[in-house]
Amino acid sequence: MDELKEKLAFISDMDGVIYHGNRLLPGAKEFVDWLNANNKKYLFLTNSSERTPRELREKLSRLGIDVPEEHFYTSALASV
Repeated sequence: MDELKEKLAFISDMDGVIYHGNRLLPGAKEFVDWLNANNKKYLFLTNSSERTPRELREKLSRLGIDVPEEHFYTSALASV
């Protein structure tokens, strides 16, 4: 666990890691809170092109996690 705490940045998938459908997964909010409290850099990736970063931010907000848009990267952005 100490090695994990020493990392400066994190990249995470979203569906199945942070949420499943419209249900926040256990520990996800605490993980994001920890990232923010420890000034870690992080990026949420998704291979879904259905939602924009703004829409993803809004979804997480509805689930109880506030994350700015710049922390999301979608497959649509990668295609551009």
